[in-house]
Amino acid sequence: MTVTTPPSSPARPASRRVILAIVGCAVLVALGAWVGSLFGGMIDLRVYRMGGSVLLHGKSLYDAQLAGSGLPFTYPPFAAIAMVPLAAVPWGVALVTWTTISVLCITALWRTSLPKTFWSFISQRKRTATLVALTVLSLLLEPVWQTIQFGQINLLLTAMILLDLVRPNDTRLRGFWVGVTIGIKLTPLPFLALLVVTKQWRALRNAVLGLLATMAIGFAIVPHQSWRYWTDVILDANRVGGIAYTGNQSFNGFLHRIGNDASWVQPTWFVVSVVFGVLVLWLARRYWLADERVTAISVMALAVLYASPISWSHHWVWIIPLGVSLIRGINRVWGLNPAVITGVLFYGLFVLRSIWWVPYRDDRELSWTFWQSIPGNSHLIVGMIAFILLAVTSRSLPKPSAPATSESA
Repeated sequence: MTVTTPPSSPARPASRRVILAIVGCAVLVALGAWVGSLFGGMIDLRVYRMGGSVLLHGKSLYDAQLAGSGLPFTYPPFAAIAMVPLAAVPWGVALVTWTTISVLCITALWRTSLPKTFWSFISQRKRTATLVALTVLSLLLEPVWQTIQFGQINLLLTAMILLDLVRPNDTRLRGFWVGVTIGIKLTPLPFLALLVVTKQWRALRNAVLGLLATMAIGFAIVPHQSWRYWTDVILDANRVGGIAYTGNQSFNGFLHRIGNDASWVQPTWFVVSVVFGVLVLWLARRYWLADERVTAISVMALAVLYASPISWSHHWVWIIPLGVSLIRGINRVWGLNPAVITGVLFYGLFVLRSIWWVPYRDDRELSWTFWQSIPGNSHLIVGMIAFILLAVTSRSLPKPSAPATSESA
């Protein structure tokens, strides 16, 4: 009797390749961290682990400070709960695991941001090589490297939002992960406005459920800490650092560098943020209805970056999908050569890291000259140019009817 061996499932080799790729990435991350002396740094990851450790030992989350730096934990309680696994393992394991996740998120951002037409003309091997090259080159970008160097969470949150919202409208629980990101770090909250203006009611419902789930988990596990955060800590903007610091690339940071604590600064910031937010919603909606989802989400991210009280330079990892969107818009209107030049200039300016060319820290930003303020606010300047160019190129978009892309609850 002849026994025929069933053919192996094609899913198995693919799964094996994914596992090998993740392991290989982790090995390279460990080697890179050792070469770059990162094992002694990553202060934000240390703060995250402190939050998880505090919960493990039943101490007060929002009274704790990182030894040697005095930095507090500023995120919602759910974020600290999510960090418990990192706090429970040795520092080296936590660092390599966390950084590997961030590096893989860079790859996911490029894979999602580049259009399908780009991938359809190259083989699988070339796709892999392209993604590896783009991931490595992305480490030269100031926001990306800052995120890696500090052990920040921005790449993970950006990937969660982008990958969640680009999915088809009828995808189960689409929008839920946006709500989870808000429950981890409040800054993605304005993305709910995008769901409203584009009538994505099911995704909006799921996002709210995701946020409420994180809050419920927080209250179930650490009720006192949760109550304190949502009624007190959330209102304390001073916990996150100096507003005028050059690393704060937001309208608020820009205005404080001009007027410091002058009485006109806060009202001006509020008005400017509202006006810009309305313009962003208009443009994001226009791109969304034209089925340019990556561009719509990237434009919406500009509202988050500009209007937030604090937008550290490492929050600007949104430049990965934003730059791709800008290149596509320029190519659609003016052709390939201007698009390539625009892309080189856009990403190149972030490689230059010009916000650090000028005096900073200890309120040196308050005495900048006009010429120093240009590189010192360069993220804001480049981002605004990108917004204007995307607004101009949006005139070439098709104009579908809104009901075609809206969702029912």
